Amino acid sequence: MSAEPLAHGSLAGTLGKMAVPARMRSAMLRRSLREHPGPAVAGLVGLLAAAWLIRYALHGDRHTLALLAGAWVLGWIVLPLLLGGGRGRVRPTHLRLEPIGGVPAAMGLLAASAIGIGPAVSLVALAALPVHAARHGAVAVLVTASGAALLWLLGLIGSAIALEVVGHAGGPAGALLTGIVTGTAMGVAGSLWAVFPWVSVLLVEAPDTVVRVMEYVPSGWPLSAVAGPPDRGALKMATLVGIVVLCAAAYIMLVRRVISAGVPFRPRGTTAVPLPSEPRRTTAASPAGNVREQRGWLGWLPAATRAVAGRELRAWMRHPLRLQYLAFAVVYGALLAGLPLLSDVDLLLPWAGSLAVLGAAAMSAGLVGLDGTALWLPLTTPGGERAEIRGRAIAWLVLVTPIGVLLAVAGVILAPQVDALAALSTLPALLGAGASVPVWMSLLRVRPVADPRHPTSADNPTDIVSVLVATAGGLLAAAPVLALVVWGPPWVTPLLPLVGLLSGAAAWWGGIRLADDRLTRRGTEVLAAAGQRSRPPETVIPLKWDAEWYRENKATAWALGLLTVGWIPVIPQGVMPLAFGIDGGWIVAGHLEGGAHTAVGLAMVALGVAMLLTGLVLWDRRPQRAVVVADRSG
Repeated sequence: MSAEPLAHGSLAGTLGKMAVPARMRSAMLRRSLREHPGPAVAGLVGLLAAAWLIRYALHGDRHTLALLAGAWVLGWIVLPLLLGGGRGRVRPTHLRLEPIGGVPAAMGLLAASAIGIGPAVSLVALAALPVHAARHGAVAVLVTASGAALLWLLGLIGSAIALEVVGHAGGPAGALLTGIVTGTAMGVAGSLWAVFPWVSVLLVEAPDTVVRVMEYVPSGWPLSAVAGPPDRGALKMATLVGIVVLCAAAYIMLVRRVISAGVPFRPRGTTAVPLPSEPRRTTAASPAGNVREQRGWLGWLPAATRAVAGRELRAWMRHPLRLQYLAFAVVYGALLAGLPLLSDVDLLLPWAGSLAVLGAAAMSAGLVGLDGTALWLPLTTPGGERAEIRGRAIAWLVLVTPIGVLLAVAGVILAPQVDALAALSTLPALLGAGASVPVWMSLLRVRPVADPRHPTSADNPTDIVSVLVATAGGLLAAAPVLALVVWGPPWVTPLLPLVGLLSGAAAWWGGIRLADDRLTRRGTEVLAAAGQRSRPPETVIPLKWDAEWYRENKATAWALGLLTVGWIPVIPQGVMPLAFGIDGGWIVAGHLEGGAHTAVGLAMVALGVAMLLTGLVLWDRRPQRAVVVADRSG
């Protein structure tokens, strides 16, 4: 038998093995499109954005177009980490049982990654580069088209590397990156009034600073290669090819390592997260003075509360989703306070700490959903419910307080001419509410993740109601300070820090009491919801008036009424006249002017928030039906 047929058969076999990941990805994509319309909707939105980019390329600025193309490629690499894009892709671990080498496996995996809505939309968007270069002739179109293809490959390979390395091995790193990206996006979206003037200037003509920076950004090289000297253009294109080749080589090495090791990629030197070590025991030879040292710096707490606080602090440092939430809150608060500097507005800088604390409280309103069935421990320990509530709250306070204080102090230093007394006075009130109210909300509305042992960025145990209530709790605690700042006489100004401390203490006490009551009276229901072992019992609400049902379920009836009517003072009577200036005939504040208009609007918001919170408390106190847990032993 000649060597030529053998070589041909070997090549055909290798190509067939390389096509396996592509067929797997095609099957996944077809099933996903049939079951979920989300990818198709996202693809339509992406096509609209790509069409706008191509339209801008016809007459827009070259450097701005290069910046937008680079942002698109960077988003392609980062956004899958944020949106859980690794769930529907073929990974190197799927090829462990296939007799295929590292290079063919990597090429097959990249071919599979190229099958999807995202890569297709990105290819359309990057077509804006040759469209812009059409004014320079056919050669320029060919050069920029090849550059766009290289950028597309860079995004494809970079996304694959990021999903494999950050999405698996670097759980904390991926979580921090996701939190920073989401915090940045939300911070920019919340400060569009300050960012938009700069964006409008950038779209008309890029400033000199951007022009100088884009000389060193790969997304700007294809366009500068056809607009500048030929020798420098050839050098930039060769450098871009080299970057793509290096990324491809890195991905091949990564795939070979994963296939040979049989486990997801883990950087050298990293080990599994060790379990918390046993506390040192006091011996007869130990001095009595070392007992407090062995207890640590939280030695003033009861032993059970101290244990829960230590567990929670470790969880905040090790759990990916908790790190993501914390990074989001810090970045979001800092940007909301700092981005207005783009429009020469520094009034919000001292409020950076308060905004970060408020964001951390909102993102902590569903943490019980991450615990799964571990909640049986406090329920079976004498006094465990009390220790669980206080330990969680104290751990949150210990973690977030330094962050809020540092951001507030930094804002005061950066804006010394701004009066920061109000911001500093509301900080303890927000800390007191943020440490306790989210604990209650996470017990009140349990949203368990699919697998608490292996959470991903797409698992979010919070919902909008929990976030709004946790935020409203902080605002309600800070309301006395804000009211005194707006309407108080001048002589109360020195008392604002004391009012903030008292408000924080009151919010702490109220949230702790509500959480204690919830876990003590409804612990079985909370455990069932967190562990997904059995469906929590639902309150049956009749569709017509039933006097007997009302007599037996007064708390439920009042809760439904308050939760339904409570939105009327908040939105129509409060938010609409204050934020949008809508003053209709039935809006009470619309018949007043000046300070009375503002005071009545704020009073309506406070009334509505109080009604909604009361409704939630009453709903929590509704009659509990028996929880039937199926016997799974058989």
